[in-house]
Amino acid sequence: MAEAVVTVMLENLNSLIQKKFGLICGVNKEMEKLSSILSTICAVLGDAEERQLRDRAIKIWLQKLKDVADELNDILDECSMEASLLEYKRQSSRSTQKVRASFFSCFNPKNTLFRFRIAKRMEDVSDRLDAVANERMKFHLREVVQGRHLQVIDKRQTGSVVDEKHVYGREEDKDKIVEFLVDNSRSSKDLSVYPIVAMGGMGKTTLAQLVYNDERVRRHFEIKIWVCVSEDFDVKRLIKAMIESASGNACDALDMDPLQKRLQKMLERKKFLIVLDDVWNEDQEQWEGLRNVVACGLNGSSIVVTTRLKKVALIMGTIPMHQLSVLSEDDCWSLFNQRAFGNESEERPNLAKIGKESVKKCKGIHWLQRL
Repeated sequence: MAEAVVTVMLENLNSLIQKKFGLICGVNKEMEKLSSILSTICAVLGDAEERQLRDRAIKIWLQKLKDVADELNDILDECSMEASLLEYKRQSSRSTQKVRASFFSCFNPKNTLFRFRIAKRMEDVSDRLDAVANERMKFHLREVVQGRHLQVIDKRQTGSVVDEKHVYGREEDKDKIVEFLVDNSRSSKDLSVYPIVAMGGMGKTTLAQLVYNDERVRRHFEIKIWVCVSEDFDVKRLIKAMIESASGNACDALDMDPLQKRLQKMLERKKFLIVLDDVWNEDQEQWEGLRNVVACGLNGSSIVVTTRLKKVALIMGTIPMHQLSVLSEDDCWSLFNQRAFGNESEERPNLAKIGKESVKKCKGIHWLQRL
C-alpha cells in the first residue's frame, strides 16, 4: 500500500515540476529535493512491505513514512489547485497585456503569502522526509528498481464508463450538449466539433462521459468512439486508438495508410460520435491531418473535444466553446459527502463539519474526484 501511495505522489510531484509550477511560485528547489528523496525511498518500499510482517521496526518506519506522506499529499493537492487557478486566469485573459498580468498574478501580495507558506511547509516536510529516508539505512533494505518507479506519468488514461449516481451539478450542461448533438447536427453537412473548455479538475471528462452514455446519444449515433488524447497528439496513435475503440479489438496494423483506410471503412456512410478527451495540441496542421481522415461519415456526425486550453478549442471547434462553470457549494458537498461518507455524514457530525470546510476551500472546483 505504501509503495503505491508514494509512487502516485512522486508522479504528481514530478507532474507539477514539469509544468513549471515550482519555478512560477518560487518552490522549485524544494520540489526537486522532495522528488529526489521520494525516488530514493520508492526503491526500497517493495522489500520493506514484504519484511514488515516479521519486523516490527520496519512496520513502525512505514507508519512514519505514511504520516509524512499524508502531509505532503495535502501540500501537493493545494499546489495543484493553485496551478489550475493560475492556468484558468491565464486562459480567461483575452489581451496580451491581461495574459501577462494574470501570469504574474502569483506575485501579488495574496499569492506571495501563498508562496511563502507553501515553501515553508515544503521545507519542513522535506526535512522530516529526509530523516525517514536516512533511517531506512539501518534496515539494510534491498533496492528494487522497476520501470514504473522511474516513469513520470504526467497524464491519466480515461475511458467512457461513468458512475452517474455519483455525479452532481452537470445535468444542464449534459442536456445542452446532447440536444446539440442530436437535434442541431441533423442539418449539418460538415463534421461538427463541439469543444468543452475548463481548467483542470472541473469535470470536463465526467461531462463528456455523461454525454457519451446518454440514451439519446446511443440511439442517434451508429458508432461511438472514445479516445484519451492527452499531450501526445500522434495522429497514427489516435487513428489506431479509434479503430480499437470502435471495434473492441486490438489493431495490429503498423503503417499509416492501412490504418487510415481501415478507419474510414468503419466510418463511411455512418453517423458517428467521437470523443477526444484531454486535448493539448495547438498545432493546426496535426489536427487537420486527423480531421481529414475522419471527415467521411454521414451528415450529423460529430466530435466532442475536452481541453483546458481556449486556443485548442478555437483551432478545433466549429461552434462556440462550452465553458464549464464551477459547481455550486451544495453540489460540491453532495459529491464530497458521497465519496467520503457514503451519505452517512449525519452519523459523523464532527467529520462532516471538517468536510464542509474543505468544500468551501475547493470554491466549486471538482478536485473532490481525487478522493
